[in-house]
Amino acid sequence: MADKKENGNSSDIDKASLKPTKESGVSSETSSISKENVPSISKILITDDGKDESNKVFNYAVSISKYSGAELQILRILEKLEKIEGASLEGVSAQGSNKNIKQEVKGPAIEEMELKVKRCREAGCENKISYKFKVGNPLEEIVKEIKVGNYDLLILRSVHLDSGVRALFSSARKIIGNVDIPVLVIR
Repeated sequence: MADKKENGNSSDIDKASLKPTKESGVSSETSSISKENVPSISKILITDDGKDESNKVFNYAVSISKYSGAELQILRILEKLEKIEGASLEGVSAQGSNKNIKQEVKGPAIEEMELKVKRCREAGCENKISYKFKVGNPLEEIVKEIKVGNYDLLILRSVHLDSGVRALFSSARKIIGNVDIPVLVIR
């Protein structure tokens, strides 16, 4: 027990000895760990390339979401729409205007994504989970999504690279260099 005294000395830590001093070189303003300085995570972007069969990225995302209550947004970038095997694209125009065309992708890729959402739910994620597909350059599309999506954390997968030179120019490094939110890279 913290209140118990042994040999006449309190077992409580002397709180004054934990305060930063000028001699220690630590400023209490910049290194303060307090409830006010702990960031909240309410929306997480997860990149999915469809190749990670272990789903490590999703395991971490579910864990963080369960702890923080954060919404999960899964993003898969396709270089070309044709790369979704067996997919079909439907477009519906509202009131005959090309500005309001709603496109819908159907096929195995959607079924796969729905299965990932289901598995996240089975793993205990009770928060909102959604997904979207974008077409274009993966690096550019991820950075664009982060800038418009109001995310607090990005979780992405990094493929093991066999060369230090290739690692220097890896996709993860390029993304990290272009976003202003924390990034969790899962290997």
